[in-house]
Amino acid sequence: MSTDKYHFTNQFSFKNIETIRDEGVALLDIFEENEDKLYGIDFLPKAMMNAYIYDSYFNVYYRSKQKEAIAAHKVYEERFLKVILTIMGYSHDTYVESDELLKKHGTDIMAIPADTMGNVHLAKPRKNWRYFYQRFRNEKPEKQIDLLSLFQQAFRDYTDVVIYLCDLQIILFFSDLYVVCLIENEESREFLEHICTTEGLYLRS
Repeated sequence: MSTDKYHFTNQFSFKNIETIRDEGVALLDIFEENEDKLYGIDFLPKAMMNAYIYDSYFNVYYRSKQKEAIAAHKVYEERFLKVILTIMGYSHDTYVESDELLKKHGTDIMAIPADTMGNVHLAKPRKNWRYFYQRFRNEKPEKQIDLLSLFQQAFRDYTDVVIYLCDLQIILFFSDLYVVCLIENEESREFLEHICTTEGLYLRS
């Protein structure tokens, strides 16, 4: 594997995406250079101007430690989780980036396993042959990313997460109940918007 941890970014055609390899260049800089392809996933259709109404009923900050805010946050969080995990389920070439990954995996970018891709049907999960082979050889299965826990930490503003969906030409960034999206083509935008609508969220520019 290439020693360049951002080797997969050459699959994207966003303006200046290759500069993310350079020291001091942040992903948010790339977002700013591609404003025409920038969207956001939110639980509001657009920014709310009435601060009183927003603070009283919609400011559901998890780390406020208030029971009502935490309970409301978890309701919205579940919607965001479903959207993120659903769109990831349709990608065969996905990378997740977060500083939290360093603690358990020794790297801040990891590929999501894609060696058993195919049509998925709703049925009882089956362990694949590799699991039984490792068990027979008394080998420990490779440690997998606990995506659910990682994403929850990000939605609760404890860490940042970036998801690169290379084949869908989508990059997602989130650190609270708002997801910044960089989307290359209309087909992927419409698909993500459909998923958001299904879960009661909005994809807005």
